[in-house]
Amino acid sequence: MKSFRTLLFSSLSGVVCEKVIGALAAVASNHLFATLYGAHFFGELQFALSLAYVVSSAALIFSAQAVAPIFGRHPRLRHLVFYRAFRLRLGSTLSVTLLFLIVVGLLMQSSSTALTLIAGLVMLCEPISLGSLMAYAETKPWVITRAKAYASGVRVLWLLGAAHASVGAVVASFAWPLEAYVAAAAPFSRYRTLAFHRPRSLHGSEMVTRTLIVRGLRIWPAIAATVLVLRMDRLLLGTLMSKTDLGIYSAAASLVEQWNSVGTTLALALAPAMVFIARDDDQLRSKAIKLSAYLAVIAAVALVGSLFVGRAVFLLIYGPAFEAGVPVMIFGTACSIATFVDAGLTTWLIAARRYRLMTVKLIVTIVAIGAAPFVMPSALMMYAPAAATAVSVVLFWAAVFGQGQRMKVAL
Repeated sequence: MKSFRTLLFSSLSGVVCEKVIGALAAVASNHLFATLYGAHFFGELQFALSLAYVVSSAALIFSAQAVAPIFGRHPRLRHLVFYRAFRLRLGSTLSVTLLFLIVVGLLMQSSSTALTLIAGLVMLCEPISLGSLMAYAETKPWVITRAKAYASGVRVLWLLGAAHASVGAVVASFAWPLEAYVAAAAPFSRYRTLAFHRPRSLHGSEMVTRTLIVRGLRIWPAIAATVLVLRMDRLLLGTLMSKTDLGIYSAAASLVEQWNSVGTTLALALAPAMVFIARDDDQLRSKAIKLSAYLAVIAAVALVGSLFVGRAVFLLIYGPAFEAGVPVMIFGTACSIATFVDAGLTTWLIAARRYRLMTVKLIVTIVAIGAAPFVMPSALMMYAPAAATAVSVVLFWAAVFGQGQRMKVAL
């Protein structure tokens, strides 16, 4: 237990810099935007950002998961991979972004077009975010931490300036794409030479390109499904309720989403020492179960805290106009227990390379989120996404472990 506490605290120290700073900036930004422009504009912004993120998943074929496994130690190979990956990312992102902006300009209502077009600018930072991958690959995560801290500060400062100048919501919304560019450009500046200068020899470049495409196509469905799971709730509820109600829901969901990201980060940080060291599948499963139990305890403590101080903190951030989101936030925190457990158990699937099961889990979650608002009473629509996610996760893992138990009995 003592070794686990040491490992946990060391992992938390890394989370503090990257996640907590980002969470505080998100809270400050949401506070400024929501209090200045109200729930309606906040709902429109959340809908626009969610739409842009979901559409941009189409350009994530050459994502970190596809590129990182073929990074080698040899400088020439790394140059080839970075050079080709950057151009593949640039071409796919520009194509998707251009098509997105044209469709938005033609079909969206005038009140939402500007916010959606601004949100679409976030997509263009994807190619240069490859520098962040290189920083991680070279075991220099402090580069990312510092860049994200700068970017979060830029977002808050822009919103403070917008508040001081009393400008409209459209100008204030530029804070989000500005943050994305600052976070991506700082690490990329260290590796721009690899992206813009052709390698001395392109021998083997075609093999690198084919490998990137093959790997990307294999893992892209899971990546796209993950993005859809994270943003589907805003998009779906945005078509079923008013933008004002969506703003209230998004205020609560944003806090819960920040908390869930801590669970995912902890799971990935603890997995190498707690799960990936296992020698066979049985050990992998048992160690992942142990990790998920520890994460469940952390999530349960957060739930108790939200019951006592959640309302006061929520109103301090968003103000009395968003009070209807307090029970939604507390309910989402309760459902986070299942999300934390899922994060721990998913490390088993990652270590065992069971990507098909990961994709199945995401599909089950998407179907559950899509059906929940139509199954639950309309008065409880704000609770539907969190409830659907928790129920789908529980049912998925019950089926996985139930099937495994039946196979053991048959043998």
